[in-house]
Amino acid sequence: MTATLADRGLPHPGLDREAAGPAGAAEGGLRLDARPASVRAAGLGHLPFAVVLLLAAAPNLLFLATHLANAPLAAGCIALLAAALVVVLRDLARTPEALDGRLLAVSLAVALVLCLLGGQTHLFFANDDWLLRDAVLRDLVAEPWPVGYLYAGDATMLRAPLGLYLLPAAIGSLVGLHGAHVALLAQDTALFGGLFYGFARLAPPRRSGLVLLAVFVGFSGWDIVGSTLVGDPLVPGIHLEQWLRDLQFSSHVTQLFWVPNHAASGWIFVGAYVLWRSSALRATSLAVVFGLCVIWSPLSAIGALPFLVAALVADAAAGRLTVSGATALGLAGIGLAPVALFLGADAGRVPHGLQDLTMGFGSRYVLLMVFEVLPVLLVLHFAPGSVLGADRWARRETGLVLGVLLLVPLYRLGAVDFVMRASIPALALLALRVGAVMPRLRGPQLAIAAGILGFGAVTPLYEVIRTLRVPAFSISSCNLLASARTPPNNGPLYHYVARVEALRGHLADHVLAKPTTQIRLVPQAMCWPDHPAHQEHAGEVF
Repeated sequence: MTATLADRGLPHPGLDREAAGPAGAAEGGLRLDARPASVRAAGLGHLPFAVVLLLAAAPNLLFLATHLANAPLAAGCIALLAAALVVVLRDLARTPEALDGRLLAVSLAVALVLCLLGGQTHLFFANDDWLLRDAVLRDLVAEPWPVGYLYAGDATMLRAPLGLYLLPAAIGSLVGLHGAHVALLAQDTALFGGLFYGFARLAPPRRSGLVLLAVFVGFSGWDIVGSTLVGDPLVPGIHLEQWLRDLQFSSHVTQLFWVPNHAASGWIFVGAYVLWRSSALRATSLAVVFGLCVIWSPLSAIGALPFLVAALVADAAAGRLTVSGATALGLAGIGLAPVALFLGADAGRVPHGLQDLTMGFGSRYVLLMVFEVLPVLLVLHFAPGSVLGADRWARRETGLVLGVLLLVPLYRLGAVDFVMRASIPALALLALRVGAVMPRLRGPQLAIAAGILGFGAVTPLYEVIRTLRVPAFSISSCNLLASARTPPNNGPLYHYVARVEALRGHLADHVLAKPTTQIRLVPQAMCWPDHPAHQEHAGEVF
C-alpha cells in the first residue's frame, strides 16, 4: 500500500502513479519511488496484502467445497471464484513496491501479541464471547460439515459467519482441537499483521508509520469520561464500553479481543479500499474483496457498502472500469451467491428493526457522538485545512465516515450487534486519518492531540489489564449446545443456527447441503470448570 495520508486530507482516488510525475504526487499526497523500474519491479511490498487476500478467500473456497448440495455446483462456484481471485491478484501486481522487512516484522509481532492477549489458544484470559467461539471451532473440528443440531425440538444447521473458523477447523480435523486453536492463532497473526503493515505504510517514513500503527491500535472514544458521567465503576480491568448500554462504538483492541471475525471483515475491506485509493486496486477488485469479507461478518460488510459504492461510482465516472475487472466481479458474484444464501437462511428470527426513538435513546445517541466522535474531530482540527479534508475527495470520504457513524446507531440487530459491527470500517478509516495527522503535529498541538487520544486509549488499556489480571482457563471440548448454557451466552441461538425446515421452498434448499447428523444436548459436566467466574459450579452435571 503506497498512498500517503497527507495531513491536509486523503489522496485523490484513481491517480495513475506511473504517469503522475512530481506535480501529481504532490497533489495526491502519494509517495513516488525514485528507484529504477527494474528494482521496483522486484519489490514485494504488496505481498502482505496478497497473503491477507488469500486468507480472506480460503474460508469461502472451503465453504463452497463442503456446504453445497452437489459436487458439480461446488466445483463450478470454486472455479468462478478462483478465476476472479486471479484477476484481483494480477490487478494488485500492477503496482510493485519494495517490502519493508522491519516494519513487517513489527506488524506481525504486534498482531501476535494482541491475538494472544485477546485469548487465542487460551494462554491468557479469554472474554465471554470466546465461550461460544470455542464451541463453534470444536464442532467444526469434530463433526461432519455442515454441522447439524437438534435445538429447541427442531433439526437445525450451523449458520453463522464462518470465515474465522473454517481454515483452522480444516487443519484441526487432521491434528486435533488444540492444533486448530494454534492454526487460528497463526491465521489471525498473519492476517492482522499483514493489515497492520499495510496501514503503517500509509505514512512513510517508517517512524511515522509506527506512530500511525500505534494510534490505530489504541484508537477509541472517551469511554472513561462517559463511564464517569453515568456513575459506572472505574476499577481497572472492567469493560468500559457498556456505559450507554445499547449503543457502543468498540475500540480496536476490544474488536480484536472480543470479535476478531468482525474486525477482520471490516479491516480487510479497509485495507483493500486504501489500495484502491492509491490506484493499486481497481474498484471492481475492491468489490471482489468486499464479497470475500461477507463470510467473516456480514454486519461489518454492511458498514463497508457505502465506501464500495463510492469507489465504483468514482471509477465509473473516470472511465477506469475495465472489461476484465467487470468480468471478475461477475464471476465472484455468482461464485459467492451460495454464501449469501447460507448467511440469510432463517435469519429473520434474529430480533431486528429501527431503534425506539424515545427521549432516552435520543440522549444516549447525543452522548455517543459527543464522547466517541467529537474528540477525534478535535484532533483533525489541528491538521491544516478543513476538518473534513482539504481536497474534494477527502471531504466526500470523511462525510461518508461521519454519515455512517451517525446512521448505524438508529438500527438494531440482536442486542447492540449492528451498531458495534457496522461501524467498524468507518472507525478504521477515521483512525487511519488521525494516525496520519499525528506525526505532523508539533508543540502544543501535539500535546493536546496526544492528550485527547490518551483519554480514548484508557479503554484498550483496561482490556489489556483484564486479560493480564484474570487467570486464563482451559480450552473446552464442549459443543455449541452445551456451551450455550453458560451465562451470559445462554440466550437463544437464532444467530448461530437455522432450522432446516425453514429452507423448504427457497433457493437455499436446492443449493445448500443438509447436515447428515444432529448434535443433541446430553447431561455432562461443566464446560469450563477452571473459568474464574464458574469455579463455584465445578463438578456439577448439567
